[in-house]
Formats: sequence, structure tokens, C-alpha cells
Amino acid sequence: MEKDELKVISELFGKELRKNRVIERDITQEKFARISGVGPEHIGEIERGIKLPRIETLLRLYKAGMDINRAFDHMIEELNAMGIDIGKE
Repeated sequence: MEKDELKVISELFGKELRKNRVIERDITQEKFARISGVGPEHIGEIERGIKLPRIETLLRLYKAGMDINRAFDHMIEELNAMGIDIGKE
């Protein structure tokens, strides 16, 4: 996977996290940090697409109520619309 594609994936995941936190749950980064155990600064970096979460962070977000499967489905749809096929090498 190319570096540009990873950046797009990071940004898409961040968008999904922010949508879950703000639109669906209407909670602050600080409150979501307390619920998830992920620091508010780290949540902000993920939401801005600066960092791509590690698997343990994904598990914490899931445990805190984020629908990871739905987020991934939305991301795949957007990637396909952009012509990015993550299934190829």
C-alpha cells in the first residue's frame, strides 16, 4: 500500500471516529477519552488523520461503543469511490 493511500485511510478513519463521537453521541474528546481509555490528544490526532490507530486502540474504541464494522464499511465505500483498491498489492 502506498504512503498516499495510508494517509487517505487515516483521514477516513478519523472522520468516522469524529462522526461517531460528535454526531452520533454528542460527547467531547475528553469524555470519550475517559470512556475509551485513549488519551484526548491521541483521539484528536486520530480524528485529524495524523495517526492511524493500533489494534489495541481499535479495541478500546470498540469497547467504548464505536461501531468499527460500520466505520470500516463506510471507509471501503469511500475508498472505492476514489478508485483505491486496498485488496491489491
